[in-house]
Amino acid sequence: MSLKQSVENKLIKFGKKNSPTFVAMSIAAAKGVFRPAFTMMDKKESYETKRYTAYREGLTELIAIPVYYMSGVISGYISNKLSVPKHFMSKRIYNLYKSGDKSKEVLDAVKNAENLAKVNLPKIKITSAFVGVCTSALLVIPMLCSATIKPIMKTLETKNKNLQDNTPVTAPNKPVHIN
Repeated sequence: MSLKQSVENKLIKFGKKNSPTFVAMSIAAAKGVFRPAFTMMDKKESYETKRYTAYREGLTELIAIPVYYMSGVISGYISNKLSVPKHFMSKRIYNLYKSGDKSKEVLDAVKNAENLAKVNLPKIKITSAFVGVCTSALLVIPMLCSATIKPIMKTLETKNKNLQDNTPVTAPNKPVHIN
């Protein structure tokens, strides 16, 4: 087996076991670590600009990780509600089954619907997790970041100014000229 095929097989195996939620959380964690680190390594920007940008990027990803996690929890709940036999049979058959009809046609349709619900549950879970991640990335995370990052950054700036004001300022030793 070649190296390319070996890596491909490992990535496919990794992808089959993980949901879009886990992938999004992993990317957010990596961005939360590496973006601030690379921002602080930029030699062209001032220290204050780098620090502000690094804090902001780190906070954004710190907000994103639990939002992605919650989108996975919610999508799992929704998937379990959607993958029920009722949604895999016609209304007429469902009403007949609920009214107590035990004919062969109704029982076969119910059995088929139960099988379809069981088979389609993993597909529904993955699809709803993907929709949840997309919704989180496009709507929820930007909305939460807009609402929370400004006050947090303002608090950090205030604390930093207070720390700077409390440190004693020492003037460099200069010779004094007396006339």
